[in-house]
Amino acid sequence: MTPPGPDAVFVRGIEFEGNHGYTAAERRSTRRFRVELVMELPLTAASQSDRIADTVDYFKVSELAVSIGTGSTFRLLERLAGEIGRAIQEHYPRVAVTVVLEKLSPPCPGVPAASGVRLHLPARDRR
Repeated sequence: MTPPGPDAVFVRGIEFEGNHGYTAAERRSTRRFRVELVMELPLTAASQSDRIADTVDYFKVSELAVSIGTGSTFRLLERLAGEIGRAIQEHYPRVAVTVVLEKLSPPCPGVPAASGVRLHLPARDRR
């Protein structure tokens, strides 16, 4: 569950298959990934206006995450998370973005359910 904090729009459980991994063998086969996105921004205007222009379109950010995750290949989860976060900020520069990215069933000793990263990108434009 997303913890309380500043105003935010969040999307949990975005899943896709991709060819990401440090080794060439990992990149040859597809694996499942799961993403959670938290976009921090003031929501008072949207709470009064009922206009999507005053908030973040969670359909659009979900679409960006899936497009990047399925359309590119990266060695590091950190890079993939960064690309997703930066793409969101291209559309919403005033938004601070946290990307939680999980590789489901990674090829590791002990058979973990997931491994992953959490990356926070501060807002680019504070106006």
